[in-house]
This record gives sequence, C-alpha cells and structure tokens, in this order.
Amino acid sequence: MTAEAPVLTPDTAPSVLPFWRRALAFGAGFGIAIGEKNLEAAIVRARPAGATAIASTTIRDFRNRPAAEWGSELQKFVNSAGETRLAAVLLLPRSDVVVRTLSLPGVADKDVPNAIELQIDTLHPWGDADVTWGWSRAGQGTDVLIGLARKELLEQYETLFAEAGIPLAAATFSPAVIHAALRVWTAPPSSILAVHTDENGRTEVYGESESRAVFSAEFSGTSARAAALARAELRIDPDHAVAPLSRVLPGIVTGSPFAYAAAVAGAGPRIARFANLLPKERRASHDRLQYLIPATLALLVVAALLAAFVVFPAIEQRRFRQDLDRAARQLEPAAARARTLERQIAQNNSRIQLLDQIRRRPQDDLAVLNELTRLLPESAWTNYIEIHPDSVIVAGEADQAAPLLKLLDSSPLFQNSEFALAFTRTVQSEQFRIKTMRRGRIGRTTP
Repeated sequence: MTAEAPVLTPDTAPSVLPFWRRALAFGAGFGIAIGEKNLEAAIVRARPAGATAIASTTIRDFRNRPAAEWGSELQKFVNSAGETRLAAVLLLPRSDVVVRTLSLPGVADKDVPNAIELQIDTLHPWGDADVTWGWSRAGQGTDVLIGLARKELLEQYETLFAEAGIPLAAATFSPAVIHAALRVWTAPPSSILAVHTDENGRTEVYGESESRAVFSAEFSGTSARAAALARAELRIDPDHAVAPLSRVLPGIVTGSPFAYAAAVAGAGPRIARFANLLPKERRASHDRLQYLIPATLALLVVAALLAAFVVFPAIEQRRFRQDLDRAARQLEPAAARARTLERQIAQNNSRIQLLDQIRRRPQDDLAVLNELTRLLPESAWTNYIEIHPDSVIVAGEADQAAPLLKLLDSSPLFQNSEFALAFTRTVQSEQFRIKTMRRGRIGRTTP
C-alpha cells in the first residue's frame, strides 16, 4: 500500500515547543533496531533547531556471524560518523515485547512502579517466567505505556552486544521511542496514524488519538487492513489519513525509521522520556564532554539569577525554617509515640489478615477443584492444574478448546478466562492452557 500523505489542519498540526524546552535537546543518539536477519543502525545529532541524521547502516545476517565481526563494523560506523564512544539505544523486535497501556489516575510518577508491580503477572502470557519491564507516561493524561520482555531473552541480547563491544544505554521497544521522538521538539497533533511495512510484509502501526493515548500493533496482513483496524481501535474518522512512519518522525529520516526513532529518543532523553527495560545498574552512558561549554554557560547564567533573586530571600526563609524546626522538635516526642502506635496497629492488622487467609485457603482451593470438575465436559481432561490466590491455570486436552473460556466465565468462581498459550490441534483433540481469574480475589497475594 502506498501511504496517504497526512493532512495537517490547525487541530492536527504539531506545535513547536518553547525554546527553553528545545534547548535541552543537545547531544547525539545511536539507535539499533533488531530485525529478523539484519541490524539497522542510525546516528542522529540533536540541537534546539531540530534533528539531523548523521549516518545509517545495515548489518546483514548478524545472527549467523561472530559478534566480534559485526560489532567491529558497528564501531567503525560510529567512528566514521565522528561520534565516538556512543552508547546505543537497542530496539527489541516487536514480536519479543508485550506492550500494554494502563490507566493509573491519581498515581504519582514515584508510585507508578509499585502500581505496575501489583498487577505485573496479569500483563504478560509467559506464566511464571521471569520478566523485565519498563514504563513511561503516555500522552498528557493518566495512561502509562508499559513494555514487558522475558528476562532470559534480554540477557541474551545484552551478552551478544557485550561480545560485540557495543555498550547499551537502553533496551526498549518501538512505540516507546516513537512516542518520545514525537515530543522532543514539538507537541504532537491530536491524532496520528502511521505505518511501516518491512521486507517480510509485516506491517507495524503506530497511532494516537483523543480516545487512546497510544496504539501499537504488528499485522501480517495487508497495510490497508492494518490501517482500517487501527482506525477502529483509535476511534478516529475512517477517512483519517495514514502516513509512512518516516514522514511522521522529526527531521529527515534515513534508513530504518525504527532505528532513527531510537536514536532521536536517545539524543533527547531529558525532554521526552521513554521506557527502558535495562536495569539502571546495567545502563551505559557515553562521554558528555561535548556538553561542557553549554553546561558551563548555563551554570553561569543560573548563578547570576540565583545571586539576584534567591540569595537574599533565602536568608529570611532560613530564619523562618529555624523557628519551624524549633517548634517541630518540641512536638517530636508526641509524634514518635503516635508513629509507634500506628506501626503496632498495622502489624497486628497484618497478622490477623494473614491468619484469616491461611484459614480460608484450603477450603477455597477445594471449592475451585470441585467447580472445575463440575464445569469441564466429559470429553475434556486435564494434566495440570495450578491454583494461585487470584488465578487458576488449567492445561489439558479437549475435543474443542475454544468453548471452555465461556464455560469457565459462566461460573460464579471464575472470570476473565483467556488462553495463556495458543491451543494446538492434534489428530483427535486440541491441547489447551487456560488462565482464569478467581472472582473477588484479584490483587491478593500468597500468604
């Protein structure tokens, strides 16, 4: 499909950010997108005026070559661009990452990781496998964009690029860097619909609208069909223009738009943050000597402003704080007693709840087994049942696996049943693995 040119109106055209925001876009980014056979790499230089594509390259058949060999090619590519010691932003394959959008109204940024951790097991299909995840804000509302990948897979990629001699500043996924790249120099329009079709005919769609902060999916069908499904998900007009991803991103894209978006996001992380699946202790950073002169000038300006508008008011504020500290010290003994009592009450409540959970657990689990025995037809049999406080995983065989979801949801004990893995057909039956949630038990932990 030949993508339509985007039609920009006053309501949909992006608006340029204030200069003081764009001034933070000063650096260089190195993006690498992992493909089925090849690596796509791009280097972008960011300045307040916009993005400049420095270079792009393709490392072919990297999976069947020694890491040191293609790693040397990447290092030569970086050196030839005049940007030495850059740490890469690695874009994992879309098929290896589960992307979710959660609405967390009233949750501050510092509390978002805890809120996600409470429901992390419900966000991916890998059962008890260890996962790694990262998040970033989506749009201007309460939504957060979350990417999850198997920890084992991420460690394999880390080891591979370590053998290649390529330091990694981030491991992320395509919608996260596209969302970030669109916000480095401009505020994005109210609705976006962009597509990119790779050499294997798979089409990845990225969109934003007032109804949905971020939509991203990969389709194996035609681009026209993918765009139609995306419009329905975004709840935008059926005639809304669809643009190539390379035309939506800032600047002039060379090479892979995904590698380019990763490089742009890596060049401007202080303006638009993106989800990073790498733990902080394993993130590399490149030399920031090029920022020394601008940073020094900025410090001098800040120092002058502080001397003029902050120092003298700060003296009076310091006296006021000393008076407050004196009064607080007088109340500290009473406050300490109150905190001690609160801790004791909380500990006692926790112990009571734990005892209640321990007492109810055997009876509840027996009720689950009885209900499964009642619900499952005689033609179905199970070879694995795993009972958790908030969910049940059932695996086995049946003549037809699809009706089992509706059958389980009809029970007063279960809800939100889904296949943990796609069922497979044998000669006489279908093998299934179903995860169903226990009604009224979501969010509980194992005592």
